[in-house]
Amino acid sequence: MKYDLVRDEEAVSAAVATVLLFGGVLSIIGMMMISMIPVIEELQGSVERHDMSSQMTLLAKQTAELSETGMPGDSTEVELIPLDGDIVWDKTRGGMWYSATWFEENTLRVRGALNFDDTIEVRHPESEVKSICIDDLRLGPLNPYIYSIPSWVDEALFSAAPGLAIPLGPIDIDIYQNGIKQELSLALDQSHTLDLRNSGEMTLKSSHQLSLIFSKGDGGATIVSANDASPVDKTGRSWSIPLPAGQSQIHVISDIANQVRISGNIETTTSYALPSGSSRVAVASTHTIDLQTPEVIHVSTSTNSRLLLRTNVDGGIGATSWPSNNGALLGHEFNTPGLSGELAITNPSTDSITITWKGGGTSVAGQSTSFVSWPPASIDGSPIIDASSDIFVSWYASNSTLMQQNVSSITLLPAHDTGASSGNSHLYHQAESSIQHTLAVSLQGTQTNYNATMTANQSALLTLESSVATIITTEGTSKIIADENPIRVHHLSGDDGLIQAMHDGEQRCVAVHIQASGWITTSLPWKSFSGRSEVDLVAGWKNGLHPASMAISVLGVEGANSYSTIGTAWAFHLSRLTYQFSSSITGMEVAYSGGAVVTNHPEFNAFIVSSPSDRGGPGPRFAATIPSLHPAANSISGGGTMTLDIELEHRQSLASTTAYEVRRGWSSPYGEAIAIESADGLESSEDWTIYPGRIDLLTDYVGWVPDPSYGTSESIWHTNGDAIQFTLQMSSLTVDIREEI
Repeated sequence: MKYDLVRDEEAVSAAVATVLLFGGVLSIIGMMMISMIPVIEELQGSVERHDMSSQMTLLAKQTAELSETGMPGDSTEVELIPLDGDIVWDKTRGGMWYSATWFEENTLRVRGALNFDDTIEVRHPESEVKSICIDDLRLGPLNPYIYSIPSWVDEALFSAAPGLAIPLGPIDIDIYQNGIKQELSLALDQSHTLDLRNSGEMTLKSSHQLSLIFSKGDGGATIVSANDASPVDKTGRSWSIPLPAGQSQIHVISDIANQVRISGNIETTTSYALPSGSSRVAVASTHTIDLQTPEVIHVSTSTNSRLLLRTNVDGGIGATSWPSNNGALLGHEFNTPGLSGELAITNPSTDSITITWKGGGTSVAGQSTSFVSWPPASIDGSPIIDASSDIFVSWYASNSTLMQQNVSSITLLPAHDTGASSGNSHLYHQAESSIQHTLAVSLQGTQTNYNATMTANQSALLTLESSVATIITTEGTSKIIADENPIRVHHLSGDDGLIQAMHDGEQRCVAVHIQASGWITTSLPWKSFSGRSEVDLVAGWKNGLHPASMAISVLGVEGANSYSTIGTAWAFHLSRLTYQFSSSITGMEVAYSGGAVVTNHPEFNAFIVSSPSDRGGPGPRFAATIPSLHPAANSISGGGTMTLDIELEHRQSLASTTAYEVRRGWSSPYGEAIAIESADGLESSEDWTIYPGRIDLLTDYVGWVPDPSYGTSESIWHTNGDAIQFTLQMSSLTVDIREEI
């Protein structure tokens, strides 16, 4: 059989072409898919970013309203519905800070306060920086206030320290002694007394700040800090004082005429203190209170004042270190108590100085103490004393000249290197006395060596495990020097005394004594947590090993005063509520922190969705409330539908006074973007257009101006050189996040 086979070349070519065409089409489709997938992912990322931005903006508005106008116990509920991303808390990258100066032509900048290490940097080129005092603000619901009670305390009286808005419910207090924990609930306006005779050392951990007074024996005298103490000179207009049963005396001192109102579970009284008409005499008034049971007494005044408390009026016991008119314990001018007693005037310098007052004066040799019967004869009120150099002043409830060293009392021994309650160098002079005198040394940091020389010959190492020491003194002069972290020294004389206590993270002061045009680096008397995990950091905040936000007071030379509070900075560790998602790349987020809504989408470009809330004008005025948003212990994270219950715990005033320069800064990565975004309307300024970066020539604009320094995340509230009516508040908010099923 014969077949006639014919090869159709055209058909073969057509088949091959079809296959190749199909392969080419598939290749083109594949290439198109490869190129389109990032576009599709970016589009999805854009949808997620805009969707969550709108939800976070609603969260910011409701949080701002609750922070500014809410009362403790008020709450709001916000629902967040993520698409494919997760909602998590970021506790290490949500920091911000404010700074303010209290004198004209002074500037203050702070750097590195939120770096979790043990150093900070300040910049104040106008004068010498003498010292820096740092307060741990204990910001966050999981960070209790810690109070260490030494063994020499016989009785501890405490109540809740009020603020602008304080909790309505009970305050939780844990009492630790010898490893045993006791729990206590303290209601508002309720006081509690701990009998500590023969009890040894004890620790209190409170969910709220306390007004705490240590008493020894039959009590004594102490100056009491105001609830609303001014950051400039530490005066105030309101006090809440837990008083024991019996008779107590309150002595109020002010510069001008004063109205004093005393209330509580007693009959409310209002009295008036008027000037005597004499020059160099302040206004003083004395009030006696009789209580059948321990009570909380509220005192309010019409002008800034200081308050001296005595719990033993007729016993001739008690003494207290007295602050200068600039607020530091070391100064040139003092409004002294008008109560009968004596003044101990200590000269920490090596040169003799002259002390004057209306109608008299005295001199004090170098590194010695002189005692003066007080007040001088024929002076009615609060005599003002002036010194030719810096001095310390203490008031003694003594009735006989040169018998002050026989007065039983508890006094704070100020540090002459910092001019404050703690430091690295203390000077103590003891005259002839018939009673025992003891110096109680406590560590204000993590570790230090101290050396007591001359009449008190002793040295030791203080650590977290062994943080207190006792020095028995004799007649003469003693110097106590610490070589690392600062110390606080209490002078105990006899068997009686009274003093207001501080929490463990309060007024840790370090000496600087440097004037420089650039940045000054100084130590932070806490443990460094640089490079540690978030778990370790949170534990450090809770235990007080590292400050959970801080207030930084810079003391320097202003006029004739060497230790004026030049300015104050507040640095806040704020938890960021973050929505994490991915687009064409990973690592995208939309976050809420400190009142601002921010995002790094697209491609890690810092973008401000919503600026933080503040209030400016009319005129040179500025007010801000920091919404301190922190998760509750049982808050969850994840990608489901989340309901946020936000509750206002308390609102606290940080400053309400006249400032001359106000700055605000943010931690990376959004600090610079927030600084630029906040300067809304600056582009319309002709002065800024003609002279960019010249704040001194900017006259047609009031508001935020980015700091002209390169790459800074700070901005300056510009008011054309006018003084600023500055108000700063902090609202503590607890967030409980639950997933909706």
